Amino acid sequence: MNPRMIARRISSPTLVLVLILSIFSQRAGAQEVELEQIMSFHFPSNLVAAPAGEKIAWIGNQEGRRNVWGAEAPGWEARRLTRYLEDDGQELSGLSFLPDGQRLIYLRGGASNRDGELPNPVSDPGGVSRDLWLVSWTGDDPIRIAGAVSPRVSPVDEKIVWVAAGRCMLLDTAEEITHPMPTVLFQVRSGLNDLQWSPDGTMLAFSSARDGREILGVYDLKREELRWLTNTVDRDSSPRWSPDGSRLAFLRRPVDHRGYALCVVDVASAEATELWRSSGDGSGYYPGAIAGSYGLMYGDGHIVFAGEWSGWNHLYVIPDGGGEVRELTPGEGVIENAVLSPDGQWVYVSHNLHSIDFRQLSRIHLADGAVQSIEEGDVIAWNPVMVRDHDWLAYLRSDALEPASVYLRASESDEGSRISPMPDGYPLTGLVEPQQVVFEAADGVMIHGQLFVPDGLRRRDRVPAVIFMHGGSRRQMLLGWHNRGYYHNAYGFNQYLASRGYVVLSVNYRSGIGYGVGFREPDEFGYQGASEYQDIVAAGRYLQDLDTVDPDRIGLWGGSYGGYLTALGLARDSDLFKAGVDLHGVHNWADQLRWWGRGESAGMNQTVLDSMMKTAFESSPVADIDSWRSPVLIVHGDDDRNVPFEASIDLVKRLRRKGDVIFEELYFIDDVHGFLLHRNWLEVYRRATTFFDRYLKEGADRNH
Repeated sequence: MNPRMIARRISSPTLVLVLILSIFSQRAGAQEVELEQIMSFHFPSNLVAAPAGEKIAWIGNQEGRRNVWGAEAPGWEARRLTRYLEDDGQELSGLSFLPDGQRLIYLRGGASNRDGELPNPVSDPGGVSRDLWLVSWTGDDPIRIAGAVSPRVSPVDEKIVWVAAGRCMLLDTAEEITHPMPTVLFQVRSGLNDLQWSPDGTMLAFSSARDGREILGVYDLKREELRWLTNTVDRDSSPRWSPDGSRLAFLRRPVDHRGYALCVVDVASAEATELWRSSGDGSGYYPGAIAGSYGLMYGDGHIVFAGEWSGWNHLYVIPDGGGEVRELTPGEGVIENAVLSPDGQWVYVSHNLHSIDFRQLSRIHLADGAVQSIEEGDVIAWNPVMVRDHDWLAYLRSDALEPASVYLRASESDEGSRISPMPDGYPLTGLVEPQQVVFEAADGVMIHGQLFVPDGLRRRDRVPAVIFMHGGSRRQMLLGWHNRGYYHNAYGFNQYLASRGYVVLSVNYRSGIGYGVGFREPDEFGYQGASEYQDIVAAGRYLQDLDTVDPDRIGLWGGSYGGYLTALGLARDSDLFKAGVDLHGVHNWADQLRWWGRGESAGMNQTVLDSMMKTAFESSPVADIDSWRSPVLIVHGDDDRNVPFEASIDLVKRLRRKGDVIFEELYFIDDVHGFLLHRNWLEVYRRATTFFDRYLKEGADRNH
């Protein structure tokens, strides 16, 4: 039996067991898995193609060593272009080729926190910086250019621009850059966002947020002239150039309209025209970011934009002169990222329209809507880039067993080939294929999960089980290695737990993405009532019904929002959930809302604010601290920019006062929410394994 051919929509625990046992009875001689092995993958991101020559580049992170990698025709052999050889926690981002294809730029260092501090997880006494670097294709020592944010490379020459303190900086790399001397190109009084080069490289478009509105401007490099193209009380954003550089498409959020409008503005005359407007009833929501562009792309005679009024995040197209709006991506599924082909005639999309717990890759012709499939089946594919006018397509891909990798395929080929490195001895045969399960919450909502069953598990073995909950909560776990680094790690740890004899159920609870707007925006979720918690209870009951799970040995683990749900489960249902690992979780929604500045900053009525805060507290783990009995491992970095470290301080204080709950602590000095040091991830997973072994394997009844 081929496990990939099994139907994925399985809701019966008995059927799950029969199918899984038939699969794994055939998998003799599987590798033993060590944590260090399974976490040794090369995780690629920020895949880009050169505008000249057959070359691609990406950022590869292997065991915390982040480097720029590249490959070129004809051999497409991957090689490292930079030499950062330490697990130092300094992120790389903003990778882009210069037009000659011989050099690339990238940012090194993370973004600042509220106090202007940069991430320094190794506590380097000399401090750290966030800088723009230039590296040659030959791999010479990189050259530091300057401190920078959001660099943009000209499409026609060697100029680079970026934003620094409201100023647009410029460096011409065609000149000698042994000692780079960037200049101030222009500056504006308020925000300077979303710099966009015109196709001929003579102008820059941008948006500027100010005084409750947002306006669009352009800077003419030849004339050294700044002009404003829009000037209303509305919010205008996401400027995108037409292929001929004469117009800009943009999104407008009118102040008197509960929706948004798609507009174009003539660059020469500053005359704006509204092409289309969404419903004003608040349905559909403002389009979520797709590949960082809000789905707005200006193609050859057509404008592509995102919308959700069908109940799903889809792409639509309209002629750039106005006319009928057509849906490009009908069906029940979401578009996660999209990019136009160089000729502006096709859009490449990563989606789950054909298999909801995976990510397929397709391309769609703008003029007639013709669809061509690129990656289908039991795969996760994303970040497509075209190499040399469609002759090659590069993208990122993973599946249940193979971690995220760079793939390449010729235009005439039916399949791609992996070109990024795989560590020697990687334990592919020691992994299991998670199965899709669908179960029902108490109120009738159907919940998707991924079930990991240990290899060789015999019927009625009655082993411990662990439920994993993602963060966000706007996330979706998939039936394979995830396309985001944080959850790529989590998938690896779920595999590791399965290799150690745990049944693992990863739960896509309501308020997550992937299953439509109605699922993502449920009633009374989070601080409004924790309605999603019933999905976690349903997951626990589902596991209890499996013949292979000991119903008295079920644990929880998760990070951020998943940490919140872990703590909530331990507080409310210690009889069901016997131990938990809580990574940087929210423990008091009222405190979190204050930290975010919700309510007070919005001028909310005091009565309404008091009611909101009361509900928020009651939706929190600390509200049920008196019924908390199960052991917990609390994990947090003290430079967390998403959930304040004080959330864990408050929980520990309450648990100490209670006095009868076993808790362990693991804190990381100077690390952030998504731990930047690989060795910290390893330490988290080692401690979590030991913790679960102690309370779910060795002493399940000791503390109850």
